[in-house]
Amino acid sequence: MKDTGYKELLKYHNYLFVLVLNMLSGFGFVIFQVVLYWLAYKMSDSTLQAAIVVQSSAVPYLLFGLIGGVYADNWNKKKIIIWNQVGTGFILFTILISYMLHIESIWYIAVASFLIVAFRCFYSPAIRSLVSITLPESLWLKGNSIFQLILQLSRSLAPVIGGILIASFSMEWIFFFICILSLIPLVFVISLKVEREKNSKKIRVLKELQEMFTLLQTKRMMFLSIVSFGVVLLFFTGMERLGLPIISDQQWQMGAKGFSLILTLFAAGNATGAILLGKLEIKSNYPQFIMVGCILWGFGLMGVGLSPTILIAAIIALFTGVAEAFIDLPMVLMIQKYTPEEQLGKVFSALSTIAFIGEAGASLLAAFMIDWTGIHFSFVIMAISILLICSLSLFFMLIIRKEKVEEKHE
Repeated sequence: MKDTGYKELLKYHNYLFVLVLNMLSGFGFVIFQVVLYWLAYKMSDSTLQAAIVVQSSAVPYLLFGLIGGVYADNWNKKKIIIWNQVGTGFILFTILISYMLHIESIWYIAVASFLIVAFRCFYSPAIRSLVSITLPESLWLKGNSIFQLILQLSRSLAPVIGGILIASFSMEWIFFFICILSLIPLVFVISLKVEREKNSKKIRVLKELQEMFTLLQTKRMMFLSIVSFGVVLLFFTGMERLGLPIISDQQWQMGAKGFSLILTLFAAGNATGAILLGKLEIKSNYPQFIMVGCILWGFGLMGVGLSPTILIAAIIALFTGVAEAFIDLPMVLMIQKYTPEEQLGKVFSALSTIAFIGEAGASLLAAFMIDWTGIHFSFVIMAISILLICSLSLFFMLIIRKEKVEEKHE
């Protein structure tokens, strides 16, 4: 079969619109997250309070994650994306007004973060589903690698811009910039042409969720990969969001610039890894790729946290981002390959929900570890915990594969 090149993607205009609008939407969202994490560190009175504020961006997935996937599969995906951008822009505008009136509060920003992420519970499965809808199956691998590349390039620039904004401008101007940025993708959403979903029928949320769980029960390797990834995030995310700002401020003496630089290099490494995976043409063993990637990812973050200088941390951060790509892209390809199109949104939401269940407790766990064991030893505990989790998962995967082989011989 003739290899399909990346240039072939240029023929699919709807796919290109999906790329651009997701890049811009993700760019603004990551800048907001960087600002949120920094404000949580600077405006909070304790590590625990900072953890609660940071956690506001994870809790919505516990409440709306699975539901968002159900509605993304049944509602018009274009309208979901429009409401996400408009709603996000309005919420950011209210934060801007609060700063202009000098009534700003870290707790209101936390509530705003909750609402913005709640919108993205519907947006994320919708935009992910559009990749496979706007491309033929022969282009899914390359389409997803470019989707991941563009997304990570925007995320690599966003922390740099966020750091510059924090260091150079007042919060009024920062939130004004993010507000405008959230509305620009509307131009590309309006240009997007996809088939209108049949949403006249009544949506039976519980029935559709039951169908999704039935599907996951038959795909044990995929289910184990998703659950294991969620547990990995329980240990990883808190140290990234709470540990790195402390290291940047107290150890490297770099403040917000150091924190944003490391986040940028994570994303740049992820983009590089996406290109490598696109060339490797992986078509199987997705769960094993994911678990090995998680192990390398955890030890990479430990290396960054233990680095005595920002230069050493930057080099390790780049390789840590590459390791993350060996989680992200195989996960997406695995779900798209083994999930029927009408179930894609729900399964992507299941991934997001399980991941954010891990993230929901991550900040509190990180705060506990930092307070009781110290900042450096907390990074070590995190990496060893991830190693044990993924090694156990790989063992179970070996058992599942052995059972499948035995079933074929019977």
